[in-house]
Amino acid sequence: MQFYDFLPAPNPLIQATDPEMNTKITQIKKRDEYNERDSSKNLWDYFTDNKQNLVYQRYDNYPWSMIPLNNHRFTASYFFDCKKLISLNREIKLTEFQSVLYKYLFPSTMKQKEFKTLSLEQDNKNYSGLKFDSHYESANLFASFRISTYEYDLIMQNDTNSKGHTQWFYFSVENTQKNTLVTFNIINFIKNESLFNLGQRPVVYSIKSNKTKGIGWIKAGTNVVYFKNKYKKENSTTKTYYTLSFSYKFEYSNDKVYFAQCYPYTYSQLNSFIDRVIKINQFSNVKELCKTMTRSQCPLITIGKGRKAILLMARQHPGETPSSYAIEGAIEFLIRNCIEAEMLRNYFTFYIIPMLNPDGVIFGNYRCNLYGTDLNRIWINPHKELHDSVWYIRDMIKQINQSTELSMIIDFHGHSKKFNSFFYANSGADSLKLFPLICSKISKMVNLKDCSFSIHESKKKTARAALQEEVKSGYIYTLESSFHAYKRQFAQDFNDIQYKELGVDIMLSMFKLFQQDMIQTTFEQNINFKLPTTMNSQQNNDLDLFIKNYDLSQLQLNQDDSGSDTNPEEDVLQDQEQLSITDSRKQSKAQLITKKKIIKIDKGTQTDISHYQNLMLDEKVLLKIEEQVKTLRKNNNNLETIGILGNDVEFQEGQKCEFQQTDISLQQILGRMQVFHVRVSNKNSMFQHQFTTQSSKPVVIVLKNPYSKQQLQQNQQTTYQQEQLSIKNRRRVASINGRASIDSKRLANERKYSIQHYQQEKYHGYSYQYNTPINFMSQDTTFDKIANISKARFNEKQIVKNQF
Repeated sequence: MQFYDFLPAPNPLIQATDPEMNTKITQIKKRDEYNERDSSKNLWDYFTDNKQNLVYQRYDNYPWSMIPLNNHRFTASYFFDCKKLISLNREIKLTEFQSVLYKYLFPSTMKQKEFKTLSLEQDNKNYSGLKFDSHYESANLFASFRISTYEYDLIMQNDTNSKGHTQWFYFSVENTQKNTLVTFNIINFIKNESLFNLGQRPVVYSIKSNKTKGIGWIKAGTNVVYFKNKYKKENSTTKTYYTLSFSYKFEYSNDKVYFAQCYPYTYSQLNSFIDRVIKINQFSNVKELCKTMTRSQCPLITIGKGRKAILLMARQHPGETPSSYAIEGAIEFLIRNCIEAEMLRNYFTFYIIPMLNPDGVIFGNYRCNLYGTDLNRIWINPHKELHDSVWYIRDMIKQINQSTELSMIIDFHGHSKKFNSFFYANSGADSLKLFPLICSKISKMVNLKDCSFSIHESKKKTARAALQEEVKSGYIYTLESSFHAYKRQFAQDFNDIQYKELGVDIMLSMFKLFQQDMIQTTFEQNINFKLPTTMNSQQNNDLDLFIKNYDLSQLQLNQDDSGSDTNPEEDVLQDQEQLSITDSRKQSKAQLITKKKIIKIDKGTQTDISHYQNLMLDEKVLLKIEEQVKTLRKNNNNLETIGILGNDVEFQEGQKCEFQQTDISLQQILGRMQVFHVRVSNKNSMFQHQFTTQSSKPVVIVLKNPYSKQQLQQNQQTTYQQEQLSIKNRRRVASINGRASIDSKRLANERKYSIQHYQQEKYHGYSYQYNTPINFMSQDTTFDKIANISKARFNEKQIVKNQF
């Protein structure tokens, strides 16, 4: 569908508030809201248990839904070998994507199947409910379930080759009935906050409404609520998804209605804009920057013939559609017949990439390209084939700087948690604050207080940080625009027209920023001063006076940009997971497990401390640890808050601890191996460097004594009676590199642990403190000392003999 020529309603239609809104919201939240007592189901369980209610599924993704390395299966994911896709060297259209998966990209670890069209409940003649569809550009509905006559649960498709990144939605329904109020619950969103709880509503497009009234995309819907639900993520025992629930009253029968998070802007829409506007304009030129994985073109638009260069780019993240409207508005301004645009064209050459991630846009991704990579996190070292557009842009920048000067870069984005439009910039001189200041004076949509001038650790690989050295002036910015609204005296909803106006305001601000430099070269060029001006003389003079008298050194802006729209690392495939998918050889599960072990363990540096991170803990011993943790939390104020074992415990940003099924007793660890305490790592842990360099997977580690000497003497007087170890309900502790998929019985047989020494020292493992040599585990113990002691034990007893 093409929507570029449809005008929005003059006054967006606001559906009448449902008088039973609060009651209905309470009922939905009561059914699905997160409850610690009801924590057994994950999304895969929901999908399999409710197949009798399944009315629509986009693709049969079962063969591609599992990561071979660890056998984790994700309900709405597609894991396939992108290198094979590239080697096909042919254009892959969305309509043939499923057949290409079956024919060329079928997983090597599974038996080949023939492609069959899914038999859907909604295709039956007797079906009377809504009929769903997402087989078109940028759509991403994976499955829908009919919960009741007028209520549906929806699952959005994960970004390709990723474990999630679900926040964008776009789908359509047919077979509507006039004046019926239908509730939609999207149950697999990932963000813990949303503007949908602050007044945002979905955007809606009705075919019949457009034909009869000329109305295009509008914001509509009632009973909108966003909350944490009870369905856990497939690779976590603690993290859950979030639900967006909204209701819509259909105006017509037998209508086709589209729903989306924000105003869609598709790849076809961009190509139509280029054909209608860019190719026929005398000031602009378009060519191909590169070919993507699916052999789609990534267009490069050039405007102007100046001596200096400016780079504008958008849609690194496919679901951030406001960026496309804003950059389209900027392009339309640059090809205008006005003095401001004329002076910009003569002083600068604009290089514009309006859609940096076409594949992600076409296939309905929210944040990633087809390879599952967040393109705004790989600018330091992009791959030419897997991160094609980023690699070619970096190469283009090198060529630009060899012949001229790159004066500014603006990267257009969208934001789902904040109001307004605002800038992120690198920390630097006060002069960098001038451009956002001018924008805030010209545009009612830009809020200076929301701007941030710093580089958070997680942003080191973004375009803004990686390209900083390429722009001598330092003018490199990320422009964020809210999906919802901007605030002045009151909140005003954004629409597609206002996003374009924002792009115009950005160009006018750029004109004011470089105005003095351009005036100096004006007399050398043929400028037609009879052209109209966008800004009148009074506005121009007032702005000049304001800039002249403003002291930038007194302008205090936010110095923390860590409040990003999302944490992209959580749902990204790890290197070894990606390797298990892209390996072209057919491998059995056992081979993959063995390969994982070899990669994970280096015998030459193995110690008991790192080894015991993957051992088994008895159920009763876990209860003792829980008591121990409570004591630590209560008595030791120097430690960071430590959660009770079995729950998530945050010890470093983006990392958690969790327990799962195991098989070796804690007494063997604590008693026989002379290790003092087991507790969850915190940010001050001496092992912190291991986490940052190896993995962010859940871990529980064996640590040095966290007690003070006084507490140590008190605790050593405490003893515990020996308890019969249970052989049931065992839990395996997730290791640094992830949970190993090893059969517990075979693991018990293969691991030949010698416990003779333990049996001789009968009372050695009775308690956590009593048997612990103080000289081994004192407060000043270093990692090297512990490692040497543990390594000696390891070599002596051959604890992991023949395991790998």
